Amino acid sequence: SCENLHGHNFHVRINAQGDNDADSLVIDFVLISRLAAGICADLNDKVLLPANSDAVKIEQRDQLLHISSYGKQFVLPEHNCCLLPLGNTTAEMLAWYIGERLLESLQQQGAAANIGELEIAVEEADRQWGVCRRVLTHGD
Repeated sequence: SCENLHGHNFHVRINAQGDNDADSLVIDFVLISRLAAGICADLNDKVLLPANSDAVKIEQRDQLLHISSYGKQFVLPEHNCCLLPLGNTTAEMLAWYIGERLLESLQQQGAAANIGELEIAVEEADRQWGVCRRVLTHGD
């Protein structure tokens, strides 16, 4: 079913577990916080739309997004929206998306080597979290 158009204020929690490096660190908190803040900034104050949804159809015309879902129609300015490569924008899927982007950024920085498990949790309402946990292997 389709809910009415509504918004959320999300909170993101990150848990990285693994082996300490020579400096007794699993991950540099400053680095992971900066990378996560950048990912969240891309999503902040945007209408988050699932670009890969079977239930949500999105057409771009004249800098507007024409959105239809379950018989409802919306037209939004494209610059106010963020199209995500997801089938749905649930807290669980947002946690997965943020985790994938964060892991990619950490790997590009050469900072993922000691992480054995990366957990991202997205809170969409008081004490309602969607969690994505990824166990990393040496090849990740």
